[in-house]
Amino acid sequence: MVGRALRVFRIGAWAWVVTGVGHLAIAAALALRPREPAAARALAAMREYGMEIAGVRRSLLDLDRGMSLVMAAALIFGGLVCLLVARSAPDLVTRSRSLSGLCLAASLVVLGLSLWLLPAPPVALFTVAGVAFGWALATARPEVSAQPA
Repeated sequence: MVGRALRVFRIGAWAWVVTGVGHLAIAAALALRPREPAAARALAAMREYGMEIAGVRRSLLDLDRGMSLVMAAALIFGGLVCLLVARSAPDLVTRSRSLSGLCLAASLVVLGLSLWLLPAPPVALFTVAGVAFGWALATARPEVSAQPA
């Protein structure tokens, strides 16, 4: 059961990594392809519209691309941290519900946002992550510490 909990936890972590890498690959492919006239006009409008946030002025295009790329990188590194924890400190997965619970909560939040705003691939990957982290959470067996009398 302990080995299975680690395996499914790793599946959830890899789902995060694959989502982030896939997002970066798609962003690169879209940036390299020729633009249709309507898309070129929309991007030009986003580039022209600027806003100031915390004293820094950025175009709407910069903000959109920046948030998108930052979130992809965060998914990759978050998934890699989970994989590192599963390898280096497996008891944090098998004997505690904290990490799996946090990962499950994060997966469910981004799954909900994906269902609302995104296409099928992130929905599928966050569903896999949610099931995997939920399974790891359900199979964790916290150690009961001895209470002083």
